[in-house]
Amino acid sequence: MFLSGTCGSVIVNAITMKKSPEFGNVTAVILAGGKNSRMGGLDKGMLPVKNIPMIQHITKQLDSYFGEIIIGGRAESYGFLGYRVIPDISEGMGPLMGIYSCLLASSSDLNFITACDIPDTRIGLVRTMLALSAESDIVVPIGEDNNYEPLYGIYRKSVITVAGELLKENRLRISDLFSGVKTKYVPFDGRGWYYNINTPEDYDNYGKNHSG
Repeated sequence: MFLSGTCGSVIVNAITMKKSPEFGNVTAVILAGGKNSRMGGLDKGMLPVKNIPMIQHITKQLDSYFGEIIIGGRAESYGFLGYRVIPDISEGMGPLMGIYSCLLASSSDLNFITACDIPDTRIGLVRTMLALSAESDIVVPIGEDNNYEPLYGIYRKSVITVAGELLKENRLRISDLFSGVKTKYVPFDGRGWYYNINTPEDYDNYGKNHSG
């Protein structure tokens, strides 16, 4: 016996399909390694933001937009988030090793790479960088002071080879990677929303401006 009419409509409407993420073919990578020396050894990713760990605050902003999220760090620290956690292949080599390790593990050619100490994400900026990534290996924002933000950009898997060579030579600056591949710089204004929290003072300032 088949249901029809109103009852049938109720049953059909109750079966909802999960909306496909806007960036379904892009992986979001959150780097959460490092010694946190400027924070006095405190794990920056676990600092409270809106009553949850900062890294969880970041994943909540990204989860509905990306096809995959991975965390660059230690599973014992971030396994509770429910995403894949990718440790550095070799420890103590800085964020370039984190980028390299996560790109190797990523399921996507395109990757939005950010860090656990950048609490807020502007999806509009991510969307702009992705739109400009067609003929580039890396797309990163650059401010009016000509300072770029290497841990808030789009990275293709095509940079893996160059990154690996740099690491073998112990050249750990991300800027060396930029000069070895096709890199595009996107002007941005981070005033009022872009915070990179490295010190207790940075964290206090962020809290004062986000107390509402």
